[in-house]
Amino acid sequence: MMDLDHDDPRFIDPEILKKELVISLPILSDADVQMLLNGAPFPHGEALSDDDEEKEKPCLKRDQRRANLLNNPDYGTILCFIDKFRSYINMEKYPLRILEDNLISEQGKLSHRFIDFHLALLKKVNSGRTIKAEQFISTMAKFAYRFNYDDGTQLDERGYSKTSVDIKLRVLKNLLEKQFEYDQKLKTAVASKSAIEIRSKPFGRDRYGASYWLYTVKILNFD
Repeated sequence: MMDLDHDDPRFIDPEILKKELVISLPILSDADVQMLLNGAPFPHGEALSDDDEEKEKPCLKRDQRRANLLNNPDYGTILCFIDKFRSYINMEKYPLRILEDNLISEQGKLSHRFIDFHLALLKKVNSGRTIKAEQFISTMAKFAYRFNYDDGTQLDERGYSKTSVDIKLRVLKNLLEKQFEYDQKLKTAVASKSAIEIRSKPFGRDRYGASYWLYTVKILNFD
């Protein structure tokens, strides 16, 4: 879940927004991006033409993918890992909105930092072998095959961007959890902490006993 104040585009580096936010929003023009940067509202309540309705379809699909992302418990596991162990992974100050944008994008282009983040994790589970950016998809597919044949097949056949959000999250979750096995610094740090220090406290529980965790931009230090 996001912190509404810090999720405002005006709190994000304009250059980052221009370069990376438009990845999954291909219908935005430069003028549209500038409007976002200036905090200008988009017009609402006007009748849409047939062309406008066609332009709305990609946004509706993107919104559905984002809903899938936020409703997937694997994403909660990922945020929990980042909250507790971000200092041990290649996760510089990186707007959560842009991380999510890359995860739900169906466009072929992904941000360099998003790819580098995954490559740094893959390097740890591949005996320190350096992986080039152009090997990103093939290496991700090979890793996915370790856990789920269908996940690896979809990555191989469709490429990363066209792969479902659920698979992207499952692969990233598995990749983060494997760091406990291959990252010696992380293993040492975890061994020195108590279970209480490592475990995240739930935000609350419902009447059925299900626990809930709340993560905001401020808590995760996504500036």
